[in-house]
Amino acid sequence: MHIDKPMTDLKFNVAQLLREEVGGRRSYSFAEDALALDDETTLRQLNGKVRFTRSATGVLADTDARGTVELPCIRCLAPSQQLVHLRFHDEFHSRIEVHTGVPLPKPDEEDPFYIDESHLVDLGEALREYALLELPMQPLCRPDCKGICPTCGADRNQGECGCSADEGDNRFAVLKDLLKD
Repeated sequence: MHIDKPMTDLKFNVAQLLREEVGGRRSYSFAEDALALDDETTLRQLNGKVRFTRSATGVLADTDARGTVELPCIRCLAPSQQLVHLRFHDEFHSRIEVHTGVPLPKPDEEDPFYIDESHLVDLGEALREYALLELPMQPLCRPDCKGICPTCGADRNQGECGCSADEGDNRFAVLKDLLKD
């Protein structure tokens, strides 16, 4: 699924850092109310820190951030708030040499992050990609969620629905009797 680049305030000017020797550092804190992850999912209350370190081909971003995302519970389908902790180290590559303006060769890695022509690092796209990888596969509204009744569809967290327990497939009843011996 492709999403347009998120509009965020997560852009950092690294022009001065690019003029420094390899190993130079800058640290920033950031906060963002909402970051769209895809068409339906939004990371909210995003707070974190990033440390940029000058590398030979750009800057290395050492990022630690937290936010929450609302996902449907896999058992009862109720909305549930999930904490997402993002911790990653990724390189942002320069497209042009900062001192001369000469275009630089494309990096060897697949699908790299780039520093734009104005020497801005857009951390929003990296956060979006890493957040999608960190989303829980089976989100629960709470650990003891009882889910919905497979017969009537009632939310069993709100109370029992009165449906009888399913005995299972009667073709296997003979096997159940074998366990009694």
